[in-house]
Amino acid sequence: MKRYSLVVCLYILAEVTCRVTNQVKNPKNLTQGYVDYNAASKDLIEVIDKEEKATEKGPLYLEDVLLLLEHKIWTVDEQQCVNHIHHMIQGLRNFTLWAVWEWDSQSTEPLGVLFGNKYQLGNYDQCMNPPWSDSRTDLLMKYCLVDIVLETDRKSYEVDTAFSPYQSASDFLRYQPPHARPLNELQWGVCMPASCPPSTIEKLLAAIVSRSHLGTSGINASIAITNACQTSGNHKEFDVLFYYFICTVGLLAVLCLVCTFVSCSKQLNSNTTITQVTKAFCMKENASNLFKMKKDGLEAIYGVKWLTMCLIAVDHLISIVNSGPISDGYTSDRVVRSFFGLFLVHNDLFVDTFFFLSGLLTFSAFTTYEKLPNPFLIIFKRYIRLIVALAVVIFYVCAVHTYTGNGPLWNKLVDLEIELCRRNWWLNLLMINNYVDTENMCLIISWYIPCDFHFFVITVFWFSIYKKYPKAGLIAASVMFVIALSLPGIITYLYRLSAVQIFTIEFLVNPRGSHDLHVLYIKSHARYATYLVGVLFGFIFAKYKAEGKLNTVSKKWSVLFAIIASTLMLAVLVYGGTFIWREYRPLESAIYAALNRPAWAFGMGLLIMCCAFGQLPLVNGILTWYPWVPVSRLTYGIYFTHTIIIARNVFITRNLQHNDYFKILVDGTGTIFWSCIFALLLWLLAEAPINKLIDICLRSLIRKGEKRAQGVSEGNGNSQKNFKSIDRDNFAKEENLSTNIQLDSKM
Repeated sequence: MKRYSLVVCLYILAEVTCRVTNQVKNPKNLTQGYVDYNAASKDLIEVIDKEEKATEKGPLYLEDVLLLLEHKIWTVDEQQCVNHIHHMIQGLRNFTLWAVWEWDSQSTEPLGVLFGNKYQLGNYDQCMNPPWSDSRTDLLMKYCLVDIVLETDRKSYEVDTAFSPYQSASDFLRYQPPHARPLNELQWGVCMPASCPPSTIEKLLAAIVSRSHLGTSGINASIAITNACQTSGNHKEFDVLFYYFICTVGLLAVLCLVCTFVSCSKQLNSNTTITQVTKAFCMKENASNLFKMKKDGLEAIYGVKWLTMCLIAVDHLISIVNSGPISDGYTSDRVVRSFFGLFLVHNDLFVDTFFFLSGLLTFSAFTTYEKLPNPFLIIFKRYIRLIVALAVVIFYVCAVHTYTGNGPLWNKLVDLEIELCRRNWWLNLLMINNYVDTENMCLIISWYIPCDFHFFVITVFWFSIYKKYPKAGLIAASVMFVIALSLPGIITYLYRLSAVQIFTIEFLVNPRGSHDLHVLYIKSHARYATYLVGVLFGFIFAKYKAEGKLNTVSKKWSVLFAIIASTLMLAVLVYGGTFIWREYRPLESAIYAALNRPAWAFGMGLLIMCCAFGQLPLVNGILTWYPWVPVSRLTYGIYFTHTIIIARNVFITRNLQHNDYFKILVDGTGTIFWSCIFALLLWLLAEAPINKLIDICLRSLIRKGEKRAQGVSEGNGNSQKNFKSIDRDNFAKEENLSTNIQLDSKM
């Protein structure tokens, strides 16, 4: 009996050993061993068998493509492409380098779709730059960015939560929470023979999508190529506008270098016109003007301007990066609806800081005049001060920007900006681009400039009335403030707009498509209240400064008012962020839309007055730090250049980016640094020289007018009566023509 038992045990052991050995030798059997066939139904077994047979067929995508080629009816235009595809598939079967190279450069399976990855870009450079692109033109390929929308006829079933792990993935794809990116929209980069028309590429990509994991549950793909494809070896040729820009900048650079050399190496007679023109282009003198710190009691503004500009740059960086290819779009959208998002949604208030500062400094500057200069001349000079940098940047975008990069998204995104600027540049120069054809605005951030200019024009004429008739001026200011305060609320209520401009993914992807932007956000009449708050604080500052009350408020009261100001600004910022997830209430939205920006400006004004009249050593020390002086005067140029730098870095991207706070800090620092460099060049080569030339021309006109008036007065003894319109003592002086209004009240 014992011998029999021993024989049975040895037999069982040998049988098990053989089976295990056989499974290890055959991985396919080892995988099958994990399937509990006893527990599985017959249907499940049949499904598994079918899948196994399918996997034994070989390269699925190639077979599907061949099947498509054989059963589709192709037009004459498509036949050449079909032949090239046959040739490529044969090369893939033989593992020929050129065919594998091209097929390897594209995504054959979408990745990260459920986590918010919209872009399946493949390898753009591999497709566009094969080693044989110059020698074998018959093997040229082209890179196409294809728009895909995933659709299904399957009935959607509700679950307990939108993120239930046991629901259908197709339901998850179709579910779109408020202010989140749609998961069923993709942009897929494909590398195809250069002879293929868009219609053929769409059919081929449909076969690829249908055999991916997205096509297994009956999901259909709506496929379209809406942008021109890029062909390898096809480089953009420089046009005439490019050479005009290069010649213009080169001429300005040479002129500035020569004038700087002459001005520094020779003792010039400052009374001649040629000397003044030479000094106008002297880079050393223009650079030194950036470092002049005015001790007028408002030194804290230097720090406020610079730090606010840094916040705007980082905010734009986060926004533009999130609108492009990122790997974690799902978590980024959730951040907007989180507690941290309360501090991000309403960051457009930072721009209102500059409107406030513009009003404050403009009124403060006007009060230094015994008699306000000719309004039309001072408006003209303000126009020149604002328009020079804007014109240069628009010229750059129209002429050069398209040649500064390439990539899967480059042509699609950059060509649109260039087309709009070439079409509507004149609206920007006329300062009406925030009212006329706003859907096609050149440089979307340039809406700020006409607003500032419109405010300045109104304030100049109002101040002229105020100087002659103080009571009438105060009444007019009160009426203007009430109207400016009411208009945003009324418009918000009538059009049922959001209380704030919500910068969510819908806006970031297509800012020109925002209804709220065109109706309210960029309009001058919706922003004037903030500017008038600045005028009010300018009046307060001028009045109490004249009474010698700078630094007279005790430290206790200064700290108290500073805390109140900071709390008010924080409350306005955070409360605006709550509108993204709360139920819409028209009256509440209207009230907040009317009050939030003036309230923010009031808090900022109170803080600056505490620095000017009170004692805040720590805050004042930070805001009046001398290095802020030169960079704060470059904020206008930084405002234009930083978005171009950010957009270029996003538009040339080949790979997905990941949102990381430290990376954002590093990228933001680099963006601000290079923006300062370009803003400095803009100042030295264009802004400062042209503004000084305008000063020289105006002085020359004034002198000629005075001489003409003197000639008349010698005949009739009435010179002053005939030349009342221009007060030379107030207008022709250097300090009145070139300083505070033009330098400090701008962004």
